[in-house]
Amino acid sequence: MDIARDLADHDAPDRTVVRADIQTGGRGRYGRQWVSEAGNLYMTLLLREDRPLADCAQLSFAAALALYDAIGLPDVALKWPNDVLIGGKKTAGILLEAGGPATAPWILIGMGVNVAHHPPDAPYPATHLAQEAYAHEIDTLCRSVLEGIDRWRGIWHKQGAPSIHAAWLDKAHGRGQDIRVRLSSKEIVGRFETLDADGALVVLDKAGTRHRISAGDVFFA
Repeated sequence: MDIARDLADHDAPDRTVVRADIQTGGRGRYGRQWVSEAGNLYMTLLLREDRPLADCAQLSFAAALALYDAIGLPDVALKWPNDVLIGGKKTAGILLEAGGPATAPWILIGMGVNVAHHPPDAPYPATHLAQEAYAHEIDTLCRSVLEGIDRWRGIWHKQGAPSIHAAWLDKAHGRGQDIRVRLSSKEIVGRFETLDADGALVVLDKAGTRHRISAGDVFFA
């Protein structure tokens, strides 16, 4: 994403795409870093918006929906806040970064998709597309994802966040079930109910208290 950020700062146009065959400084949420070997899809999409920066977090849901559609396998599901699962195993992840003016920001959507392999030592179940009988070439997957982001971004522009949230919830893994959410200083256990208007996770604990969670790691029972 560093190359894409430099391009954004130097006025690269909307929908600029940066792809890598390997990553030696891959980055995820909370600054987690890793090395990514060849064979998977690693790309960052630069978008420019004319709306407040706070609203642009919804593009994470648009990207997740695009990945869901592009993969197209029967057991695909979405995990809050930014993962795509197959059979409950992580297959893809999304990272958003942003900058520029608060009223006309640029947004980087970084995406990593396990196509040919997945990390053997991941702290959660993981898989890759070749293992799940995905039959398309990596370039085809890339084009499908970008076309899907265009489509879901357009829906967000025309219909707003509720339409994106409704579509995402329809494909969400574990909705209505008990989950654990690990925060920086505690864990919350309860039922995954919905998303709020900003896309935060809403969890109902056994005491009847609803928790609005804007950042955390989700684990399923």
